[in-house]
Amino acid sequence: MPATAQKYGLQTGLPRKTESICPECGKVLETEIYDKDGKVFAKKTCPEHGEFDSLIWSDTEFYLRAEKYGMDGIGVYNEDDTTSDDDNVRIMIGGKGVDLKTTTILCNIDLTNRCNMTCPICFAEANSAGYVYEPDFDTIVRMMQMLRNQKPAKCPAIQFSGGEPTIHPRFFDIVKKARELGFSQVQVATNGLEFRDIEFCKKAVAAGVHTLYLSFDGISDDVYIQARARKMLHVKKQVLENLRSLPKHPSVVLVPTVVKGMNDKQLGDIVKFAFEYSDVVRGVNFQPVAFTGRVTNEELENGRFTIPDLVNNFNEQTGWTDKDDWWPVPIVAPVSNMISQLMGKSKVTFTVHPHCGIATYLYKGEDGKITPIPKFIDVDKFYHGMVRLGDKVDKALFKKLYAIKVLRLVDKCIIESGLPDGMTKADFKKLIRSLLSDDSKKTLAKFSWRTMFIGGMHFQDSYNYDIQRVERCAIHYATPDLRVIPFCAYNSGPEYRQEIEAKYSMPIAEWKEKHKKEAKELEDALIVPEDQRPDF
Repeated sequence: MPATAQKYGLQTGLPRKTESICPECGKVLETEIYDKDGKVFAKKTCPEHGEFDSLIWSDTEFYLRAEKYGMDGIGVYNEDDTTSDDDNVRIMIGGKGVDLKTTTILCNIDLTNRCNMTCPICFAEANSAGYVYEPDFDTIVRMMQMLRNQKPAKCPAIQFSGGEPTIHPRFFDIVKKARELGFSQVQVATNGLEFRDIEFCKKAVAAGVHTLYLSFDGISDDVYIQARARKMLHVKKQVLENLRSLPKHPSVVLVPTVVKGMNDKQLGDIVKFAFEYSDVVRGVNFQPVAFTGRVTNEELENGRFTIPDLVNNFNEQTGWTDKDDWWPVPIVAPVSNMISQLMGKSKVTFTVHPHCGIATYLYKGEDGKITPIPKFIDVDKFYHGMVRLGDKVDKALFKKLYAIKVLRLVDKCIIESGLPDGMTKADFKKLIRSLLSDDSKKTLAKFSWRTMFIGGMHFQDSYNYDIQRVERCAIHYATPDLRVIPFCAYNSGPEYRQEIEAKYSMPIAEWKEKHKKEAKELEDALIVPEDQRPDF
């Protein structure tokens, strides 16, 4: 079976060239990525609209370190696309065809653009669009079937989003169908309002929801008033209490949208809060806000909150980590590749662009001390060892023997002096052994009770847009015409969201006339309850 990851095909180092777009007209522009005063900028010039010079990473050294771990995938193929006879997943950006290089690791399906909130920082702009986009049940099923037909690997995880997906009239039926189609992860991106109702929680679990991707912007209501125009902290706590009261409950990932000057001082407190609910919360995925509309170069530099800013703020606020504990997403690509080889079938491989996101895992020892996993595993040594083994296993006659080689590598990479209280070298080796077998889910579930995933994913806007990032995207959207669109292309740049929603929507007045009951329910839901209103 061919490898699912291969050598990184992009130029590295600075300065370097890439392609971006003009924020005004969308034209594809040659762009220079360069260092200035220890920070990384992207400079591009449109013949009509002039020069744009945007900060993209606030730490050049960190940027260069991240790209050392870049790997490329082998593409993704979709024979169900109704708009093309070509199986390659291809999108058009400013007239340029871009073939995707990474399999769909997780796919979003917007169930509706309706929402029971009106958040100032929402990129979907659900309530101001003037139309309703809400695919029916059969259309959504076809979209999910397309994802399960993908090659070389079936899409394993789906996230229902919006708007607020829980207000789709057939939400539970859609979740149940996703489970029937074989998705190993069924996620819901939600504000949590519906999950205040314990009966709704029970129905969601019964239908098959695995994970709530719960918006969570801070640990004080002043943040929610700025971001969501209402108090929401007690709502988030109620959701978590409801879930932990169930005998079987979904896991939760807290999702803070990080805005400089609003909640960037609460990153550490958010993760400390997550550990208080570690029986339910499995991770925190920070998302620095993207810019929309026209802004000046000065406003961009002053307002941009980059991945290194996230890492530095978190390190300073907790004292738990340092810069070397954070790694780009493709650091795990050699592991995915090895698992594919050993199991004899293609698995999704995390060959995303090394500058799209950053992550670490924190482990809470029996003494309560928080230790980053990179403190007790030499990540760099393990990565390069797995790359070498991956190059050899592709040609090996007896591939299963390489599981033993992986365990030997793990043994060499464990830093015993850094192991947290209550964990032995044998415990960690057992975890890795399970990853290479079909028993991984059970072992990982037990391990995850003491771990917390901490990630940062910086989605692009028209100013920091990099086509090389787009073509390596692994978080996609499915559309009613059975296309697959990278996240950043769907929500910024060429903005496929507008094209798709315009094509498959109806004017809001027409929708209200046809759906009077749902329209009245939504109108009532948008009335902010007394306990959520600001104190002014």
